[in-house]
Amino acid sequence: MEPIFALDIGTRVVMGLIMTKTGQEYEILASSQTEHRQRAMYDGQVHDVDEVARAVLRVKEELEEKTGKRLQHVAVAAAGRALRTEIASAERREMLPIRWEKEDVLALEMEAVQQALRQIGSVDGESWVTYHCVGYDTIAHWLEGEEIGSLIGQRGRSAKVSIIATFLPRTVVDGLVAVLGRVGLEMQSLTLEPIAAGQAAIPPNMRRMNLALVDIGAGTADIALTREGSFFAYDMVPMAGDEVTEAICSEYLLDFQMGEKIKRALNTKKTVSFLDFFGKKIKLPKEEALTIIEPVVGRLAEAIASHVLQLNQGQPQAVILIGGGSLTPLLSEKLAQVIGLPEARVGIQVRERLTQVEGEKSLKGPDGITPIGIGIAALEEKGLHYYSVLVNDHPVPIFELQLATAAEALLAAGIQPRAFLGRPGAALTYELNGEMQVVKGELGQPAQLLINGQPGRLEQTLQAGDSVRFTPGISGKDAEAELQDVVAWPPAKTIYWNGALERFAPKAFFDGQEAGPEARIFDGAKVTYLANSDLEDLLEQKGYGLGKKRRISVRVNGQAHSIECSIQVKVDGNLVADNCQIKEGQRIDVIEENIPLKALALQAEPSSFYVNGKEIRHTPENIAVFYRSERLRPSSLLEEGMDLRLEIMMPILSELLPYVVLPEDVPSGSKLSLSVNGQEAEFTTVLYPGDRIEVGWT
Repeated sequence: MEPIFALDIGTRVVMGLIMTKTGQEYEILASSQTEHRQRAMYDGQVHDVDEVARAVLRVKEELEEKTGKRLQHVAVAAAGRALRTEIASAERREMLPIRWEKEDVLALEMEAVQQALRQIGSVDGESWVTYHCVGYDTIAHWLEGEEIGSLIGQRGRSAKVSIIATFLPRTVVDGLVAVLGRVGLEMQSLTLEPIAAGQAAIPPNMRRMNLALVDIGAGTADIALTREGSFFAYDMVPMAGDEVTEAICSEYLLDFQMGEKIKRALNTKKTVSFLDFFGKKIKLPKEEALTIIEPVVGRLAEAIASHVLQLNQGQPQAVILIGGGSLTPLLSEKLAQVIGLPEARVGIQVRERLTQVEGEKSLKGPDGITPIGIGIAALEEKGLHYYSVLVNDHPVPIFELQLATAAEALLAAGIQPRAFLGRPGAALTYELNGEMQVVKGELGQPAQLLINGQPGRLEQTLQAGDSVRFTPGISGKDAEAELQDVVAWPPAKTIYWNGALERFAPKAFFDGQEAGPEARIFDGAKVTYLANSDLEDLLEQKGYGLGKKRRISVRVNGQAHSIECSIQVKVDGNLVADNCQIKEGQRIDVIEENIPLKALALQAEPSSFYVNGKEIRHTPENIAVFYRSERLRPSSLLEEGMDLRLEIMMPILSELLPYVVLPEDVPSGSKLSLSVNGQEAEFTTVLYPGDRIEVGWT
């Protein structure tokens, strides 16, 4: 197998390996490492491209000298915190059913990927363009709200897809690419640091156990968890070995490099000698140094333990430490104590125990685990392959968890998925005389896609260096229509209506408002159209119906009343019962039946009176009806819309005498006594509802 160049760019140290694979064994052909001469990376992120590039160049040149070969391609790793996974959906609805072709479904999937990017941006407060999509898988399809195996070839008005997509921040990738570009290297493969470390530190047959792998570097501690044969979760703690070094520097007034040397010496020496900033020689006992760093080591252990316990939802079976920071004094003991594991269950994995890795015996300790894992991931092709294509003459980086398509390249170039297809214009829907009508929009022009100068497809896979030329699709115009476009609008006719000369023209109403032939129909309008062709059209415009009775509506004391009246229609003096065409100059007369007031049968409501203690319900017989202050007779004719006032003439006492039962024997010399509400009354006394009448002989 062709050797690969694996490069681990750490916060403090840059390490490079040349590795190959023979059978099931891996071999390190050469190694090189160097430290940044000043702090150029923070928390695994490149901050000073030139300084990091200088360190990478030193490693590259040393390896080229050892192997005698020029290095052009390299496998690298990104910080574990960088990977983001999102689940998102996209839905598209059409006015009419369409057949969903492969291009439609792919465009919908790209919209879902873009929605996943927006979700990341809404959480992080960043623009979606700050992330690279490194792959996605479709979870489910829906047609008309029902889940379906595949949308391709199906017919319906609405379709929906759900995807799970994986992203890397562009700052992480672009920082690595910039550094590599400075020294003439091209990224061949990218993996995540905890994934790479796990490839080397934990053999596959051990991953069935619930283990926590913690890669402690200078600026970050990357966490990876195993269970049931695979890694299932990743996390990152934004503190590591540098925190301990800074505690030593702060206590003894030292520069960072000297503090780092003292920290490392604590693992092998009982006393460490050094010069402080003022040149004073200090002999530092190990016990005193441990007292200084114990608080910060405790905080680091608590931070790591908190992330492990939360991510794992409980204690793992064991914790495996790798990376230079894993050698920090007291760390493994503190970590075991905080997590609640025996100290024997928290240990450091070193290169010497990697039985499947041969060569470079000088490479020892936990530092080399991650670069070895990067090499293994590249050799096993488990990294993300990186290459670039041109989209409209601009280079676009592509990562392939799966074969990249032209659609993914367009999305990576910031081209909106809706530009992939020239969608038809929106339809215009409206009601015409109660029936739904649809005017279709114009068909759109499809996007033009050329790959290497030849017509291409959105689902076509791309190779490194391919050139994509994309012209967005043009959506069709939305449907527009004027009233005269959807109904006939013949010229007006001159007729005589009940003797008066009139123009008989078509009429139209939008939601009750009259409109002319040039009125533009708006979406959702309710259009009422009345033609001017025949007698039925004319009568409908006037509010009549041929062969139908007309209802006259009036109001009495605010209450609505209506009554039917028959009509007769004459055309040119002849009675007609059937529909007929109306011609220029014809005379149409409508004769309505006269309806008198008495047809309403108005009467007063019964009122209660008490006669000799008994309740009597009596309906006053005398009523008066007024219209505009004029009292109407029962024979007065009703007219449409009259507002009538009904007044009740209250009864007099004599009208209630028929309800009185007097004794048959009349005492001699007695007389008839009348009273209302205890007051003496007469036959003509006016009564009111609720009055109490007493009638008897006295």
